[in-house]
Amino acid sequence: MGRKSDSRQHLQQAILDLMWETSYGTLTIDLICERAGVKKGSFYYFFNSKSELAAEAISWRWEAKKAKMDTLFSHTRTPLERLKLYFDDIRNTQLEALNTHGRILGCPNFSVGAEISGTAPELDKKLKRTFTDLLAYIESAIRDAQLVGDINVTDPAMSARCVLAFFEGVLTHAQVLNDPTLLDDIWPGTLQMLGVVSTSE
Repeated sequence: MGRKSDSRQHLQQAILDLMWETSYGTLTIDLICERAGVKKGSFYYFFNSKSELAAEAISWRWEAKKAKMDTLFSHTRTPLERLKLYFDDIRNTQLEALNTHGRILGCPNFSVGAEISGTAPELDKKLKRTFTDLLAYIESAIRDAQLVGDINVTDPAMSARCVLAFFEGVLTHAQVLNDPTLLDDIWPGTLQMLGVVSTSE
C-alpha cells in the first residue's frame, strides 16, 4: 500500500467519498478499508472508530478547502461576486457528480449532519465548525454588500443564516428529485432574498 502516512490520507479520502456517494450509516470499516486500499489493521493503527475517522476527515477537507474559499471570497471582488462565485462552484461540483455518478449528491456535510443528528459528538462538533466557518464567509459578503448599498437587508447575520438555509435546501431538493435544473434557482433566489437593488453579476 505504501507509507502509513499515505494510508491515513487514503482512509480520510475514502470515507469522504463514501459518505457523499452513499450514507454514513451504511458504511462499515471493511468497506472503508476496501475503498482506501488499506488493511483493517492499518485502520485501527490510526483510528479507534468510524466516527473518529469521519470527524478527522471532515476537518481535513475543510482546512484544505479554506485556501479556495479565501480566493472565492477575496475582498478584491465585489460582495455579490463573492457569493455568486461560491454558488457557481458548488453548482459545478454537483453537475460533475451527476456526470460521474448519474445523480445529484447534495451537500456532503449537511447530509451527514442530518443523518447523525447529534448521535456522534465528535463528528457533530466538526460538522458544526464547518457550517460556522461557512456562515462567516457568507455573512461577511452580505455585510459588505449592505455597506455599499447593493442589497436591502437590516440584519446581515440573520440574512446569512437564511441564505445558507435556502442554499442547502435547494441542494437537498435537487438531490431528492435528481433534478439539476433546480440548481439554477440558487443565485436568483439568493438575490431575491437579499432585496438586491441592482446588479450586473
